Amino acid sequence: MPRKRILVKSIDTSISYQVIGIDLAKHLVSACLITGAGEIFGIDRLTYDDLLKSAERMSPTLFCMEPCPEVHYLAEKLQGYGHHTKVIDGAAVKEYIKTHFGGQKTDLNDAQAIAFLSLDTNLPEITPKNTSNSVLSSIQAVREQFRKEYIQSFVSLKGICQRWGLPISKGVMNKNKVEELVSESKKIPQEVKDWLLELLQSCRELQKRLNKISKYLKEYADNDEICQKIMSVPGIGPITATRLKATIGDIQRFEKPKSIVAYYGLVPKSKATGHNEKKGGITRRGDRVARSLLIEGAGVVLNLAAKGFLRSKPLNKWIEKKRKLKMPWGKLCCALAAKMLRIVRAILIQGTSFNAKIAGVARCSLPKESRNNVMGNNKLSEIPSPNGSVYIH
Repeated sequence: MPRKRILVKSIDTSISYQVIGIDLAKHLVSACLITGAGEIFGIDRLTYDDLLKSAERMSPTLFCMEPCPEVHYLAEKLQGYGHHTKVIDGAAVKEYIKTHFGGQKTDLNDAQAIAFLSLDTNLPEITPKNTSNSVLSSIQAVREQFRKEYIQSFVSLKGICQRWGLPISKGVMNKNKVEELVSESKKIPQEVKDWLLELLQSCRELQKRLNKISKYLKEYADNDEICQKIMSVPGIGPITATRLKATIGDIQRFEKPKSIVAYYGLVPKSKATGHNEKKGGITRRGDRVARSLLIEGAGVVLNLAAKGFLRSKPLNKWIEKKRKLKMPWGKLCCALAAKMLRIVRAILIQGTSFNAKIAGVARCSLPKESRNNVMGNNKLSEIPSPNGSVYIH
């Protein structure tokens, strides 16, 4: 029988806790504290300052939270005090509330669900970002916001022009040409023209900001060792490289090549019932922007391969093999994006750059002794290479 939850007003730092589940809000948190003896204490309202002051005086404890913008800062603070942190998916908490609390969602119930789910060793956890990765991630978020605003503004301008019988062709992206078309049009009323030109000026400002932040990310990638290794892979530029660096974190946490592909949602959905198994579309889990950048880069690589400009012969053979299967374009792009992620994982673990001569070599092509090592421990970092290059499979 589960023990009854005891409500308290503050954390007793003299007690050793097995786990502390925290439900984060904007200004306050709710906490569920489980002792080694199985006693459950609940705190309905606790400020962040009180939580951190108590954590500073406590013995090392496991703190578990749901993902939110505050979680990265809080996890870094708690780790600085010597505690362990764990972040679990909110979908698992929602299911726990539904099955164990009859769907009664409260802050305390959420905190208790988080605390008990943290004890499940098979439940996947989310890795909080450190300061450097958070800086990159924040800059990327600002760039993405500028990009969205720019696209929305320009599409809105084209739609309004269409309303007054002035179609703007798909390829017209030169702002001076658009301004000339709007100014010289006799169909658009003057008062509408004035505001359309204001909207066009806003597009110009957004374009300048977008170029400025993209230039900063390019300079960062050119001076960063990890980004340079990632950019050595075909189809990956500075924007994608900085995004991957910000979201990958510690590459060693991906034990298998498929793990990093699943992390970015590029593996197919699997549904099995009885003896029937069906594969669906990709799961689309993980970072949406990184996934879209990878798929876009994969499309560029496919076009280069079709024109004979791709230098990697093994990668060309792999692409040609997939083309013979008559895969749809989108499916082929996703497959190549997954391949690119496997290559990124391999070069980061090995600490080398992309080698166009052997990238895409299958495991069966390795020497027998190397193949046995791979089959035994499944770690790319332990595959011997005669010339110091990377075997990708």
